[in-house]
Amino acid sequence: MELNFKKIVLGYLDTTMYHDMNDWDKADVKAYTESTADGYELFIVTFDDQNPSINEDVHYYDSDVADRVMEHLDQGYSVYIDEYLYDDVYLDDQFEEYFTSHVEDIVDANPESFTKEELVFVKSEYGIDEEEE
Repeated sequence: MELNFKKIVLGYLDTTMYHDMNDWDKADVKAYTESTADGYELFIVTFDDQNPSINEDVHYYDSDVADRVMEHLDQGYSVYIDEYLYDDVYLDDQFEEYFTSHVEDIVDANPESFTKEELVFVKSEYGIDEEEE
């Protein structure tokens, strides 16, 4: 069974992820790329897209982007990230990892967010006992 980890985790965290540029201003945090004068690509995850902090918001490696985005989502902030960067930094894998690490809390907090079949699958697949609820 295929679960939509992104939807489940965002629902559990009660936050939003935007991919449409029209929603740029709605997001608390923006994740995007910029190029240096000599052609290197840098990755930025910031609250202030007009004045990002070089020390805190700019990343040389794209692998850091997914970790930072998940940290901000976990803190309840909404995030804008375009779909290309989303795919490039493997955020789907991060959502699945987050789900796996927090599955019992997610099921306990929002059992109604799963269909009956999904709930049976999750309890079976992740070893959640009925008594723990």
